[in-house]
Amino acid sequence: MRGIEGLVNSRGFVLTDAFQRNPAFPNIFAIGVCIAIAPPAPTPVPTGVPKTGFMIESMVTATARNLPRVIAGQAPVEEPTWNALCLADFGDRGAAFLAMPQLPPRNVGWSSKGRWVHYAKLAFEWYFLRKVRTGISEPFYEKFVMKTLKITKIKA
Repeated sequence: MRGIEGLVNSRGFVLTDAFQRNPAFPNIFAIGVCIAIAPPAPTPVPTGVPKTGFMIESMVTATARNLPRVIAGQAPVEEPTWNALCLADFGDRGAAFLAMPQLPPRNVGWSSKGRWVHYAKLAFEWYFLRKVRTGISEPFYEKFVMKTLKITKIKA
């Protein structure tokens, strides 16, 4: 993909607009770790912006809702929030954080660490695999909890 003017940046990450579409090639959508997200501030060492699973779910949800509109010749309307929710397991301990949105300025920034994160990650892995086995990606109780906590995937 490198060498295609307007598709990727100098490091090979796909350029996207607010709807996860490439500005130069609007029929190309990109999600996940392959997209170019500019760091909020310059750093001495070039770094990429981390992308969490929930942030990627946000991108996927917006893209899945926009694709039928684009195929029908309409403009996309759904924008991902890029909210980040992460449980990082380090063996018997871990760290958790919530950033809404992931990039500053943030409305919410929370973090915690400890043994509880390890157990929360184990529970989440069990829960996630159960969702995969049953084929239900977003059960009603998950939607309810996320809505109650005001953690969203799509911008209102």
